[in-house]
Amino acid sequence: MQLPPANSFPARRLHARYPQSYAGSGGLSTVFDSIDRTTESRLTTSVDPERLADHVDRLAELRRYPGTEDQWAAAEYVTDRLDAYGVDAELHSVEGYVSVPEDATVTVTAPKRVVVEEAITTAFAANTSVGGVSGELVRLDSPEAAADLDGAVAFLTGLPTPDAVRKLEAAGAGAAVFGSPAEDQLHEMIVSPVWGTPDSDTADRLPKLPVAEIHPDAADRLAALVAGDDVEVTVETQVTTELRELPCPVGHVEGTASDRRFLVGNHIDSWHEGVTDNATAVAATLELARVFAADPPARGLTVGFWPGHSMGRYAGSAWYADTNWLDLRENGVGYLHVDLNGLAGADQIWYQHMAEVGPEHLDVLREASLPLRDPTEANDLLGETERPGRNSDQSFWGAGLPSLLSGARFSGDHPDAGPVGGGWWWHTPEDTRDKVDVELLAEETELYTRLASRVCNSPVLPQDHRETCEDVRETLEAIEDASSGRLDAEPAYERLSALEESLESFAAAVDGAVSFDPAIEDVQVRLSNLLIPALYMSEPEYEHDPALPHDLLGYLRVAEELPDRSGPARRFAEVKTTRGVTKLAHRLERAERVVADFLADRD
Repeated sequence: MQLPPANSFPARRLHARYPQSYAGSGGLSTVFDSIDRTTESRLTTSVDPERLADHVDRLAELRRYPGTEDQWAAAEYVTDRLDAYGVDAELHSVEGYVSVPEDATVTVTAPKRVVVEEAITTAFAANTSVGGVSGELVRLDSPEAAADLDGAVAFLTGLPTPDAVRKLEAAGAGAAVFGSPAEDQLHEMIVSPVWGTPDSDTADRLPKLPVAEIHPDAADRLAALVAGDDVEVTVETQVTTELRELPCPVGHVEGTASDRRFLVGNHIDSWHEGVTDNATAVAATLELARVFAADPPARGLTVGFWPGHSMGRYAGSAWYADTNWLDLRENGVGYLHVDLNGLAGADQIWYQHMAEVGPEHLDVLREASLPLRDPTEANDLLGETERPGRNSDQSFWGAGLPSLLSGARFSGDHPDAGPVGGGWWWHTPEDTRDKVDVELLAEETELYTRLASRVCNSPVLPQDHRETCEDVRETLEAIEDASSGRLDAEPAYERLSALEESLESFAAAVDGAVSFDPAIEDVQVRLSNLLIPALYMSEPEYEHDPALPHDLLGYLRVAEELPDRSGPARRFAEVKTTRGVTKLAHRLERAERVVADFLADRD
């Protein structure tokens, strides 16, 4: 799992449509009465902790770096297991652009020579030539404070992220040194904002900045030097960035009543041994596939084991989304990302999801022995939002797949939390077999089994697009307020109201369905096709937004700057918002037409 870019949209009120069940009461968060909550009880009894442990033990022996013999061995193991379980499995070879950090040094050259004892670099950092990059060390409180660095070496505390590196590079830094925020640990990172293997338009957005990360105590010594004198440093980095052939196992269990399918994915690569990130998730997905192959679902289940996650900025899942976009858009009904499972000592269940799948997701998670996270708590390390961000192989927004993520994590005030709630060992050589709680891993696998069963076996998909509309309305109103009334969103509001009215009629028409009706399924899939890219994406749906801080209705956010703009800058922003409102209104209109046509056929 990679550190998620911060989502800058505000924390949303918790689930207004189903307040009782979300608040943790005993009631079910009923989207529709047609949800199958019976089959899951049979399926979860088949989850086998011993098989999970065997998978983890086998994968823990392998350093699954991109395109290496160990990664191919892991992929072949996965494919063999899927075959043995009766899953239709295929091992793809994907040419991906990946980046493996090799070495870094940071040396103080003035006022006196001091070699920092240990440093690492990051995936997709720039290589330095012989002798490195030298310059004045400039202490910054944050990347936002960077300005007119003119070749200086930026020095700040925090994990190196794509957004930070992008800002430092734009400010003219010659290199960057990050002091790790974690005591005694250096966390491996990736600093490219480009999603997946770059294309001819995005390749020039790859970082051009050498980046090093040093221990907190070394950072403290550097900070003391900078406070008292002019400091010169030399940064040297070595990174192998190249095309490699990556293994990507994919398995499929055919549905008995529908050609559509639920996609479950994890990443097969790792930093170092990477047992909790991500051998445990590979094990959980294998077990999920075995259980469903033995008891085939009504809708299909596809499992993907993505390479190029940690060192390719989601190259594997992006390749699968690009290659199968047309089929996923027609037949995909959702994406569950499985990551960072079986964390020994975890004290809460973390989750994110798109609004339309939230009710059923949370109803399943209430079965867990651990309490649910409270996204409004200040100590939640993964952000104050329930909505997915640009991280965690979220490659399927353009294809219109509702997204869900969940698993056991540490709360922010837990001593073992680390920087993202995934353990202090996250992205370090300490992510080893002893960090795994197999009993917890089995419980998480049972939760995923319940969730997949509801998606795959319910006559009506557990998706309520009235909730999606509520997200659109709340976000649009917040942007409008921030614009001080300068945003004219009436065309979007008009069509949103019409869609909300039609969705109420749709819900009444389909509630209680007891058999699979392709027409109902078509409506739900088409609504996701139209609304998810409209709400979540700024790029066209055939592309991928970058791995940077993300806003809902991001293409309208420039309206928030209108009160502070004047002259040409104001007019340019107005033109963009006019086009953005048209884009949103058109999507809402098309979505309403899908529902209206269905209702007309039922009359």
